[in-house]
Amino acid sequence: MQSFLLIPVFLASLFLSGAATSPVDLEKERAELLKLHKLAREAHFKRDAGALVSSFATETINVRDGRVETRTRAESLRRFEKYFAGAEFTEWDDLMPPVIRISPDGKMAWMIVRLKGKYTQTNENGEKSAEEFVCAWMSTYEKQGSKWIHIANVSTFQP
Repeated sequence: MQSFLLIPVFLASLFLSGAATSPVDLEKERAELLKLHKLAREAHFKRDAGALVSSFATETINVRDGRVETRTRAESLRRFEKYFAGAEFTEWDDLMPPVIRISPDGKMAWMIVRLKGKYTQTNENGEKSAEEFVCAWMSTYEKQGSKWIHIANVSTFQP
């Protein structure tokens, strides 16, 4: 009789230790992260700031030019709306395949991207200027429910 009592205890310990949870499909999760990268590219060409920040956390941490800043999603939206207002992209292309790592439990991930961008910027006076850049960044994601949320970004621009 005592051995029958141990079975529920054993099963509960397996569940609590994570052994009873289903394994993470890393390829599926990688594909989801690549979809977010593709969405960002499309958002640049469509100048759709809302689509770009749709996967952002309520607050994101941004590191650039020796500064660390926390921005709300609304602040990020305004920044991208202003940036996209006069921009017309002709290039926003990977220079190497994105490097993606996902934690074994599937709850955290990061992606390193290096790309080249070209766009025409029109200022308030209607004057156009050609802009070109090469940049690299590392984005950090957290799985919330079934959705990847962009929580931090570190970026560099090639001089």
